[in-house]
Amino acid sequence: MKWLNGFVRDEIKGLQSYEVPDITCRVKLDAHENPYSLPGFVQEKIEQACSWFAFNRYPDPNAHILRKNLSIKLSVSPDMIMMGNGSDELILYLLLCFGPKRVIFPLPTFAMYDILARVTLSTAIGIPLDDGFEIDEEKIIDEAQKEPSIIFLSYPNNPTGNCFSRKRIERIISQTDALVVLDEAYYEFSQETFLPLVYECERIVVLRTFSKAFGLAGLRVGYMIAQPQVINEVRKVKLPYNLNAFSQVAASLSIENAPLFLPIVQGIMDEQKRIADALGTICNIKVYPSKANFILFKIAENICAKDVFNSLINEGILIRYLGDVPGLNNCLRVTIGTHEENNEFLQAIEKIMGKEEEGRGRK
Repeated sequence: MKWLNGFVRDEIKGLQSYEVPDITCRVKLDAHENPYSLPGFVQEKIEQACSWFAFNRYPDPNAHILRKNLSIKLSVSPDMIMMGNGSDELILYLLLCFGPKRVIFPLPTFAMYDILARVTLSTAIGIPLDDGFEIDEEKIIDEAQKEPSIIFLSYPNNPTGNCFSRKRIERIISQTDALVVLDEAYYEFSQETFLPLVYECERIVVLRTFSKAFGLAGLRVGYMIAQPQVINEVRKVKLPYNLNAFSQVAASLSIENAPLFLPIVQGIMDEQKRIADALGTICNIKVYPSKANFILFKIAENICAKDVFNSLINEGILIRYLGDVPGLNNCLRVTIGTHEENNEFLQAIEKIMGKEEEGRGRK
């Protein structure tokens, strides 16, 4: 369609949309989701809230109650918090507010930094991680010193699972004038944060989400913590009713009852260690350390990771194939599921890798 080609921006024409493969499996371990339902008490409170819910009214545009509850939990002022329809929306708002700029991020990392940078006419600059998945702070600093920049750092990093060196990140902050965004989507699992530095430096923004530890991925609730003057500027580009009323109530009740989620988080991390240890005993698999609710692992070069991925699907188990991501050749990533789901995954991959080994032995 000629008219369509003429209307679409040139920057969009070359973009690939973020696609989620439509694959249905009995065991779903591909998307960093919390495998457990909400604690029963929280579920009951949410159901009770629905009985008095005014679905015909617009939601609170500033999510006052949710921000107040978060401020108590985080020990920050409510005017340092902004809610979003998932962290993705907040990333977009930051780029709309402070761009177009040079947007710098490590590779591999969360794909939306690159995609949204291009959508907002910024210059996307990916800096490859080293062989140990550590950031190259020298190159990041060098790029950030050329022009005003925004730096995105996933902490822990998705999809590698590691927390970058704190000293390297602090050096980036101190030696550049960049806006540094620390995406702490997996904070509840890692328990490592840069939140205290928000008070010390107005150029630091911390992102978090209710999608992972709190199990509200389907409701899309993210939040940003920054100094009030930063929040005030970003609010200028925020859509007026961006976070629906039901999501606000569910997230507010979840944060009010945050202690009830601690056993769930601990259980997931216990399972993460168990799965990592078990994978490490399987021949031709290299496991990378993770501080998140997922594990990255590499299949030996003489075995095709895509074949292992497809064989798992045939067993009814979906994980994530990452072999087409630069720097992750022949890698797969598994999200931690329930104890039973994890057992199914381990049994299946042990069988598959055993067959691969036998097949090579017959050649």
